Amino acid sequence: MLETFLQRETNAGRLTGVAVYFRDLNNGPTLGLNEHTEFAPASLLKVPVMMTYLSLSESDSGLLDKPIKFWRLKNGELLVQTIVPAHSVAENTPYPIMEFLRSMIRYSDNNAYFALVQYLNQQYPDGEPFFDTMRGLGIIQPSDTDENNLTIKSYGSIFVQLYHASFFEKKETSEMALSLLAEADFNGGIVAGVPSGVRVAHKFGERVSTDDQIRQLHDCGIIYYPQNPYLLCVMTRGSDADVLTRTIREISRMIYEEFDSRRI
Repeated sequence: MLETFLQRETNAGRLTGVAVYFRDLNNGPTLGLNEHTEFAPASLLKVPVMMTYLSLSESDSGLLDKPIKFWRLKNGELLVQTIVPAHSVAENTPYPIMEFLRSMIRYSDNNAYFALVQYLNQQYPDGEPFFDTMRGLGIIQPSDTDENNLTIKSYGSIFVQLYHASFFEKKETSEMALSLLAEADFNGGIVAGVPSGVRVAHKFGERVSTDDQIRQLHDCGIIYYPQNPYLLCVMTRGSDADVLTRTIREISRMIYEEFDSRRI
């Protein structure tokens, strides 16, 4: 059913690229479709940034309470987003780092992301903490010349490591990361495909090519099906944002219904 749906959407020209990765987190089966196809990570990179700060906080207990500020870029413009965040940090206003992390993950706020990256660059000019996170997660650092270098399986491994508390030194740090991801307010993709009230810890990413206006929309996270959570990642490429959102929703719905039918 899933493959038929995706083939139909692709043949109709509504999708120019799609990948799906499913994994039963109770050591059950996995499913991968186009799992080695590369996509632009876009806002999905906000999760490794969050994890870098949480990792640093394990040895610096006061880090997340430290106030920092967001300021405009050199050209005076703020970072523009196609999916506009419901909340964004104010310019030149001090917030604790934890508030920047929450705004970056819950609302996918680019201004919070920019402030956190800039602070990391100031404190660690060699970029080692972030690069250490990327290496630890098994993800190649995206280059400036080729943004299409993230596969769905490699990104999905982040959530597997968080679920099994295998990345951080402390289990509670993984729990903190998943709690932040469960606050994400993007409800049009994976969340829309599961019943109301089912907890989902996830992150979406979007990107629009300035050359040909091709869009990419991704959503990846853990669906807390009772007693048997599972991972679902969907990455899409096409020209219509609404179609991409609907595609992710429909994939999520089909996966949930199939998973639910096998649990009865």
